[in-house]
Amino acid sequence: MRQLELLTIVALVAAVAACEQDGVAGDDGTGVEIDAGPTGPDADVGDQPCDMTGRWIGEQHTVSIALGANQNTTNWYFYEFTQTGERFTATKAYNCGFVVDGTTTVTLDNATLKALAEQEMAGPGRGGSFKPSSDGQTCEFQLDRMYNLRGASKATYLAGWSVGDPDRPLAMFTPLPSAPPGMEDWDGDNMHGITLRTGLGNRYVAQRDFNEHSGRVPTFAAMFGGQGVISVVWDSQEGISTQTAPLLRTTSTPSGNGWARYARADTTLTVVDTGPDAALETCRNVQQLAMQTW
Repeated sequence: MRQLELLTIVALVAAVAACEQDGVAGDDGTGVEIDAGPTGPDADVGDQPCDMTGRWIGEQHTVSIALGANQNTTNWYFYEFTQTGERFTATKAYNCGFVVDGTTTVTLDNATLKALAEQEMAGPGRGGSFKPSSDGQTCEFQLDRMYNLRGASKATYLAGWSVGDPDRPLAMFTPLPSAPPGMEDWDGDNMHGITLRTGLGNRYVAQRDFNEHSGRVPTFAAMFGGQGVISVVWDSQEGISTQTAPLLRTTSTPSGNGWARYARADTTLTVVDTGPDAALETCRNVQQLAMQTW
């Protein structure tokens, strides 16, 4: 994975004609399982076994097929979790950008990155469970499904679902728009939806997706996950503005489940709590720490 100077590289998410369902891109092609990290009670793992309380960074890898080739995407996340019993809840969370390696690379301006970090999750309070397995030596990890929306009205295009509600397929939501008023100019550049900048021109889109993570990890682990360890169930849709050139209105399809990994960041991550760019600065730090960690 190449180093990012700024939080400016994001994934190419293929178009969906007539707002049909499609998948966001995938893994970075390493195929390497991640070391679980320290596993003893002296590690930086919180007060109890199977305990997510504290700050964590997460990295998600998924793959889709577009233009006859794999599109490999890495997403980054920041969480502050509090756990009671077997259930944990995110008291603070950011989606911290994503990068693609495939047929092309797409970048975002900082205004778009800031908007996504602050707004794209369906709502606060994402939860999950972290509980001892029957063998007493491992923990069962489950991060509940979260829906994300970019460049469109949440009141309309995530209507009927709130954090904690039962899961539903993307096809049950109102089809994504291809123009205002459904599309919203989140990045303030006077173009429809959010702007994805590519070497072939700009794409103006509204996007909707979901992901959920699950797997079995060591009882005490300050770092866990990897391919074959934490599985990612996901899907994505896209509405494309007519302002987008026909060349960039391609389609993609998901290629199986993705995978994810996590690292505790209580003492290693600088979190910016105040200021107009707090989310953006924190996410920049998340990406830097992820590159140092993995």
